[in-house]
Formats: sequence, C-alpha cells, structure tokens
Amino acid sequence: MTDSPQTLDRAREVLRRAHAVTPSRSLLRLEDTLRRGDASTKQLAQLIEGSPALAARVLRMANSSFYAPLEPVVSLSRAVPMLGHTVLRQLVLATLVLSRQETGRSTKQNVAAARLTGNAVRSAVVARALATATRIVPPDDAFSAGLLHDLGHIYLLDDTGDAYASYLVDEQPADILAREIEITGTTHQDVGVAFAYDWNLPPALAEVLRDHHLPVPRSLGAVVAAADLLVAEVHHPSAEGPEAASARSDASLAGIGMTREAWTGIEPQVRADYAELLTVFERFG
Repeated sequence: MTDSPQTLDRAREVLRRAHAVTPSRSLLRLEDTLRRGDASTKQLAQLIEGSPALAARVLRMANSSFYAPLEPVVSLSRAVPMLGHTVLRQLVLATLVLSRQETGRSTKQNVAAARLTGNAVRSAVVARALATATRIVPPDDAFSAGLLHDLGHIYLLDDTGDAYASYLVDEQPADILAREIEITGTTHQDVGVAFAYDWNLPPALAEVLRDHHLPVPRSLGAVVAAADLLVAEVHHPSAEGPEAASARSDASLAGIGMTREAWTGIEPQVRADYAELLTVFERFG
C-alpha cells in the first residue's frame, strides 16, 4: 500500500474537482442501474441506446473474436447478456472517466490519454487470458480489473496537465509512485481508492486499484500486475533493457502459478484479441 492521510486527502480533492465536470447523464443513469443490478436486459438495452457511441461500442465488442459469436450480433438485447453486467458496468465507468475532459486536453495530454487507454485495453485482455489459464479468479472480473486499474492516471492527468503527461509519456522513474507524489501530491493508486469508494466498487476491485503495484500472490491484483508487466514488456520497453523486463514479468507470472512457456503458448491469440478490441476503444464519448 502507498496511501497516507496526506496523499489520500489530496486524491479526494482531485476527485472532487473532477466531479465538477458533469459527465453524460445517460451514462450516469446506466451506471446507476447496473450498480443496483435490478434491471432486465431489455431495460439495459434501452438505456444503452441513449448513448449512441456506447451502443456502437457494445455491439462491436460483442461481435469481436474476443466473444466469438456464431452469427453476427445485431441487437443490444443480445449483446448485453453476452458481455454481462460486470464487464458492461466497468465499460461504462471507463467511458465516463476517459471521455470526461477529452475536448480540453493539450496535444501532449491527448497522447498520454491514448497511451493509457491502450494500456488499459491490453491489460484487460491479458488479465482475462491469465485468469482463464490459472483459474485464480473469474475471467470477467480480471478483464474489468485490468480495464479500470489505472484510471487514477486519467484523473491526475486532467488535474495536473502537461507536467503529468510528460511523466507518463517520457519518464521511466525507478519509483513511479514517489515520482507521482512529487508531481501531484498523491498517486494514481490513492486516486483509485477514492474512485472505488465514490462509485461503490466491489472490495476485490477496490483492492486492485489500491495495491496493484504490490499485490497479494495468487489474487486478482496479482493477475492484473502480471498483465501490466507483460504489456509493458512488449509495448513500453524499459530503459533497463529487455532482460530486466522479462525477469520482472517472469516473477509476476510465478506469483500466479504460471510459467513463461505457458504464456508464450497463448500470447499470439491474446495479442490478436487486444489488437481487435483496441479498435472498439479508439474513441470514448
């Protein structure tokens, strides 16, 4: 854990300022309905129709090879149960956060936000594959946790601006959490804790947002941490070199009872899956 009273207070301040920017009312209604868990598929489909961009995203996701439908999915009433309430709610939350200040970001901030979005999608798909292989947690829970685990970065990016964008894009500090405190007075994990509380996320998911850089072995957080490192190994090479990155990934895989050889066997399909899903997440709004 990295939280302290000071950094948590600062994280709550960041959230309060962010919530002054009113998100889409249709998405808020949908999120509230999903949170209560008492809506029918028909009711959810009708609410999703109120956000055309989300409706298109849900249909594209249901038709992807990730879900491998036997025939094209053309209706929301069929797509909703395919994705399930867990994935659908986290998709709505991610859309709410990632699109919140999209039009007000500088070029540097847009580059950072795009990188965060790409990392979130890749981590979600890899986490789902690792959960399927290890059976530590349900695959949908792993996908949701992978998608949301770094959303604290988006809040800090919009609160701090180009200084934080430069940190995300250009820096590779040895202690990323200490560096975040230097720049913002808090960390993306502390903001994640505040976010989890505000949106009443399940305790297991809140724990991932708080502790994914030092997770308990064989936990949901450990699955997400391993996914994070595998994604970074391929897409964000470390200044320390590929051998150091591979060693960290191997240690993280060992923490969930998986070997490099087992990962190598599923990696091509996983990379194909997240390449396709990235087109679904190209724009949030």
